[in-house]
Amino acid sequence: MSGVYVIGADMIRFDRFPERSVPALAAEAALLALDDCGLGIRDMQALWCGNLYQASAMVGQRLLREIGMTGIPVVNVANACATGATAFREAWLALRAGACELALAVGVEQMGKGMLGGLETGGFVAEGVIGSDTTPAMFALIGQEHTRRHGTTFEQFAKVAVKNHHHATLNPKAMYRVETPLAQVMAAEMISYPLTKLMCSVNVDGAAAAVLASEAAVKRLGLGRRAVLVRASAMASDPWDPRDLASTDFSAVTRLAARSAYEQAGLGPGDLDLVELHDCFATAELVHYENLGLCADGEAGRLIDSGETALGGCLPVNVSGGLLSKGHPLGATGIANICEIVQQLRGEAGARQVQGARVGLAHVVGGGQGIGSACAIHVFGKA
Repeated sequence: MSGVYVIGADMIRFDRFPERSVPALAAEAALLALDDCGLGIRDMQALWCGNLYQASAMVGQRLLREIGMTGIPVVNVANACATGATAFREAWLALRAGACELALAVGVEQMGKGMLGGLETGGFVAEGVIGSDTTPAMFALIGQEHTRRHGTTFEQFAKVAVKNHHHATLNPKAMYRVETPLAQVMAAEMISYPLTKLMCSVNVDGAAAAVLASEAAVKRLGLGRRAVLVRASAMASDPWDPRDLASTDFSAVTRLAARSAYEQAGLGPGDLDLVELHDCFATAELVHYENLGLCADGEAGRLIDSGETALGGCLPVNVSGGLLSKGHPLGATGIANICEIVQQLRGEAGARQVQGARVGLAHVVGGGQGIGSACAIHVFGKA
């Protein structure tokens, strides 16, 4: 099996586009990624399309109606917040197996406004009676548990939002590009303690795409200079834990996927130059520092205090602005994180460039109360 490379990657600016269709958003991202490597849809041999809210509507086929119906195999993917990353991984697996040499992976979502979770109707409604299924409540509980175990403070959680909002001011494709000083984050409307409004990710519309190529195709097309090697692709679901029946745990699934990814890549957390992780809420970023092995258990608060995960630190995290400020269109997020890593390893990230970046990790995790979780982790290396 030869290596698999990303030769094209791009995304649309995340925003709200109520007047546009989901296939139109996906088509724009697909064309941007194809333009990035100088290829066209006729060069692609297969397409994987990730979308959650229109999962039964054949978004991949409708995407091709926008940019060219070439008869290639199309697979539509839905896997919670890991949808886009799952589409990317399935394309990677096909190339690894030799089923094709050039493939397109697209993630797209049209979110609108409002809060996720707690939407059950009919029969007994548990929301607010025996807890909450809303995502802010789930991640508030995760943060409170971290505080109980390790003494993590409200201010340390808030510093994640300050950092990521600052990073977004350097990203022209982020939804919100405004500074949010610590006092402002802490004084914002409380959604679910310890999460204020500025510590919650942004529901936006968005699309991102990547073109994957086999090693033979990269050489044949002469695209090696900007190709980025996929060093590892790992996925996991929940291991059994009786506590999952009462509260969602995104830590065990992330640790399983991380262990597999590091083993595949032949490296460890100390070899990473940057990370794009799933900061759907500020509490999540700190917890995932530990899940990904970026620090020891209980040390996440110290890590954010140190400034090491900010741009200019020894291991920048979410220099794109993250989900907190760039935005979180569910089906697109996984590939958007990959786009950032690819751009950084190419040295093409402009004002937010991580100097000397050679290895990067992209992480997404999703699921919900009583549903289960999916985590996808990809490690990339400068070719």
